[in-house]
Amino acid sequence: MKKTGIITVVVIVGVLIGGYLWLNQAKPKYTGPVEKITVAAAEYLTGALVYVAEDQEFFKKNGLDATIKHYGSGKACADALIAGEADISTSADNVFVNYSFKYPDLRVFGTVATKQIKELAVLKDKGITTINDLRGKKIGVTKKSGAEFLLGVFLTLNAIPLQAVKLVDLKPPKMLDAISKGDVDAVITWDPYLYNIKKELGDNVVSWFAGEEFYFVLLSKEDWIKNHPKASERFIKAILEAEAYVKEHPLEAKKFIKNRFNYESDYMDYSWPKQKFAVILDQAMLVSFEDKARWSIENKLTTATEVPNYLDYIYLDALEEVKPEAVGIIH
Repeated sequence: MKKTGIITVVVIVGVLIGGYLWLNQAKPKYTGPVEKITVAAAEYLTGALVYVAEDQEFFKKNGLDATIKHYGSGKACADALIAGEADISTSADNVFVNYSFKYPDLRVFGTVATKQIKELAVLKDKGITTINDLRGKKIGVTKKSGAEFLLGVFLTLNAIPLQAVKLVDLKPPKMLDAISKGDVDAVITWDPYLYNIKKELGDNVVSWFAGEEFYFVLLSKEDWIKNHPKASERFIKAILEAEAYVKEHPLEAKKFIKNRFNYESDYMDYSWPKQKFAVILDQAMLVSFEDKARWSIENKLTTATEVPNYLDYIYLDALEEVKPEAVGIIH
């Protein structure tokens, strides 16, 4: 081997060894005591980072013995948290806002996704061909979820008072059965429930875009975070590692989620590009909380008369410690 070739090999090996040592020095493995946590996670794409973190053993790597409980909606996850059945939940921002009036000890300390599209699916054989035909109709909606807020906005923008329709409180997994049997005339929901309704009802269903849920948040309680500040940091670190894994290995992550949730390939091809997985705390999130709180007050969905100071509901320390650049809230 020529001298220049030997030098090149030595340099490459040196760079690889140096990079390995730097990486291990920059990201030391956790060696402290293991803490048990219970996470209420939405069992659909929006909650994917929790399931990726579990599968890739990022929780274990960060000293967490995590039990994942599975729920069909963010509201059900928040209910489990409030009932003391979980330490952390993944829930839509509107779920948090609705519960914030009654439970001021709730704390948002990150997100797992920042995009979830919702649509209003209607039955044509119920005489609904235009948006105005919704007047007097029964609409299935998960109360106190982001869908309820977006439905209210959708109706307002189309000059239909909320009182002009009849809301039927339904859990997302029950919506296909309810609309198929004609128990409701329309439903507002999200994937995969929306996808399944369209697939099952075919030409008899029409859907209208109702808006996007911009923040799917990580929720906990003040006491738990106060008593487990390091565990909350390590949880955030594990979720950030899951976020990085999805970005760096999109095909593997997509295949894992498809198999984990038993989704069809067609559904994954349809829905995966719509997802935006991100762990952040930004100023726009506070504005979103305030807008939704104001809407709830104006529509008398709460007995509260003032919008809370949501900065008091945000726990910044965990994300600031692990990834300060992901925090954009002015404080």
